[in-house]
Amino acid sequence: MQLKRILRLAQHRISRSRPQYTLYASVLFSLALLLCRVIHSGTYLRVTLIWNLFLAYVPFAITRWMQKHPEQIKNRYSWYGCFVCWLLFIPNAPYILTDLFHLFDGGVPLWFDLFLIFSFAWNGMILGYISIRSMENMWSQRYSSWPAWLFTFPVMFLCGLGVYIGRFLRYNSWDVVKDPLMLLGDMRDIFLHPWDNRHAWAFTICMGVFLSLMYPLVKKQHS
Repeated sequence: MQLKRILRLAQHRISRSRPQYTLYASVLFSLALLLCRVIHSGTYLRVTLIWNLFLAYVPFAITRWMQKHPEQIKNRYSWYGCFVCWLLFIPNAPYILTDLFHLFDGGVPLWFDLFLIFSFAWNGMILGYISIRSMENMWSQRYSSWPAWLFTFPVMFLCGLGVYIGRFLRYNSWDVVKDPLMLLGDMRDIFLHPWDNRHAWAFTICMGVFLSLMYPLVKKQHS
């Protein structure tokens, strides 16, 4: 009986960890593709994808830390401090998808670069979705009377706006501290002159809808 209980516990843990192991395998696959590209082309053209994936990992790391150390975020100021930091970095998760803009023949077959960039983008989005799911749970525990979508949908569209700001206006997450006045000025123009910035709003809405439609599929796997 004891052996059967141990086997059931081991099977349960393996089953719960399977998505995590799959994610690790997917990241290793992306890194292997990148290594093959570097060796074949003799250039480091796509190595920045590693940095982009690291930035996508940051919000994932923040939510994992918050879940493992709930005693550290009991204070409302520490909780909101972590939340704001998370909110600044979460657009980096879907941002890698826009690296497909740089898809061109550069020392390797075009199809190889397609797999390479999309694999990194996929990993970034999965990290982001898992992180959003974790933060959604923590938000729901804190504000139990609020429906979850009041948290999730605004975050998706803020991600879309953040990706636009990063890709087209060329700002980074740390520019909030490094160059806040210029960043706020550009954001003010987007909100005060929506028609002149219709490209920004069209991109934000499309990205927000896309992320929102994809989210339930990933959420179901990590519930």
